[in-house]
Amino acid sequence: MWIFLGFTLTLGFAYTIYFSFNHGMSHSARGQQTRRMLFATIAAWLPMVAGWTLMPFVVGGAWMLTYPLLYHLTNRKVSPDYENYADTTFGIYLIGWLTTLTLLATLWPPLLALVGVVEFVLLLPVVFMWGYYIIYGVCVDSRGLLLVQETDLNEVFEFVRSFKWWSVLTAVMTVAMVLVGCIAGNTAINVEFAEEFPLMGLSRVVELILLFCYAMAVGWYLFGGRQGFVLRTGLLGLVRDVEEYMAEGKRYLSGRKRRIGSLQVKQRGVPYDKPHTILLVIGESASRDYMSAFSNYPHDTTPWMRIMTEDKAHTHIFKHAYSCTMHTVQVLEKALTEMNQYGAKGFEESCSIIDIAQALNYKVSWFSNQGHLGVFDTRVTILAGTCDQAKWTMQTPGVVQYDSSLLSFLNEIDGGCNNLVILHLLGSHFNFLNRYPNETHTVWGAPGVQDDVLNYENSLRFTDEVLQKAFEFCRDRLNLKAMVYCSDHATMPDRRRTPNFNGFRNMRIPLFVWTDDEFLLKHAERAAAMKHNAEQYFTNDLLYELMLGIFDVECNYFDEGSSLAYDHFRYKREDLLTFDGQRRVADDDELFVTPNY
Repeated sequence: MWIFLGFTLTLGFAYTIYFSFNHGMSHSARGQQTRRMLFATIAAWLPMVAGWTLMPFVVGGAWMLTYPLLYHLTNRKVSPDYENYADTTFGIYLIGWLTTLTLLATLWPPLLALVGVVEFVLLLPVVFMWGYYIIYGVCVDSRGLLLVQETDLNEVFEFVRSFKWWSVLTAVMTVAMVLVGCIAGNTAINVEFAEEFPLMGLSRVVELILLFCYAMAVGWYLFGGRQGFVLRTGLLGLVRDVEEYMAEGKRYLSGRKRRIGSLQVKQRGVPYDKPHTILLVIGESASRDYMSAFSNYPHDTTPWMRIMTEDKAHTHIFKHAYSCTMHTVQVLEKALTEMNQYGAKGFEESCSIIDIAQALNYKVSWFSNQGHLGVFDTRVTILAGTCDQAKWTMQTPGVVQYDSSLLSFLNEIDGGCNNLVILHLLGSHFNFLNRYPNETHTVWGAPGVQDDVLNYENSLRFTDEVLQKAFEFCRDRLNLKAMVYCSDHATMPDRRRTPNFNGFRNMRIPLFVWTDDEFLLKHAERAAAMKHNAEQYFTNDLLYELMLGIFDVECNYFDEGSSLAYDHFRYKREDLLTFDGQRRVADDDELFVTPNY
């Protein structure tokens, strides 16, 4: 009787989750998945004829509920059609599989602790999904997993330190309690089932063989190879998407030789008299709303750029620039290549700024203060690897590296050849307090005191100083012809960063271009076009086209109408997109209210 009751409750719980947290399913889909869950419940309850235990229900139930519920809470108002059955079915199978492992382990009670560890490992993804939801208020998605994957060790330390000590302790204690609970839940409760194996007159040996075969078969079905049912669950499905994204990035290199072989580049204009340098500085998390060179911000956060903008002949600032998305790697894979929101070319098919510069016989140097952006190669590090030289600042865990440390790399540039120098700043990445030397560069607020808005302002001011020093070095020693500064994306220092879209303020970025007298003389059309387009709207996935305009080239991998350096730049505000094509720039009607000091 108790088996029938338990079977009914398990199936009822699964059906409640399925029908409550899924939208827009066809009648045939509902029928197919209800039959699937019925079969899974029968399979899960077969070993319980020999005995049952509580912990498998806890683990399986957590899997059945977590992703469908969190996805539903996140998307119920915006998505008309979604179906997350796999987590529910996977959880049902887990109940039977873990029950079988527990019954087998009771033959030698110390193995029960090992089963507890297995249950703990299976609960970690559940804990992660709930933790992510508590922090960000949304269900984890592929963007969130990419953000996790691209985070280096120092960023992990800074992220953890951004929370109150008691919240970090609570998180650690929660994980520890889950581990202790899994082990204790088996060793203290389940030993009593050791004598309950006799079933339907079968010998104990036969029953053990049947249970072992069941455990192996269901275990292989759930976790076996690249076809295991676990890979159909929500979280593991996202992991597979991220793996495919990374694999596509690696295919970029295999196709690069073919692209370069078909590349045709011809420089326009009169050649420069001497070897020269073009400097591209990629900022981080800089918002033009907070920059005095781009807005009427009450604090002078960018004094050097503000003064430079007074020289309208040489300096162009674009006050309507937007990021194409919200995360560094996904921005730069587009900003540095032909890939953008408006065309069909993928990353692996696209030429890069680096490819074009090298075809023009520039030596390309990449200097970064962003580490390797995670434990794996990302598309940014793949692009950096195609440069003639690529160097990163020393990334010692727990040790802050300021962007000023990049300036020493400039001494390694050979002024006797043409150079494209790319500096990748850490800029105003959270935690803002760690982005500038507190004792010497705190302009607003008190040194070392956490105040996110004031710390952010100080970080912008420090970035402005780094830009000035890089500019002056390249101008005085490397015959600088052009300098471009553009941030990857913006941020809102008064709000915690989230992987999901939460307003256009995260998209409003600075774009600054300086050119020297010789550029104005020999590439007058390009300079005139940039001045003409100063009030145009722009997204930074078109940075590739802007840079090719500054190189002033004819190229079979170049759409001139997408470049601010051409007077027939075709994009208007209503044409432009952001957040990977999911938001229209024309919908940005958010007012920015400056802090009241």
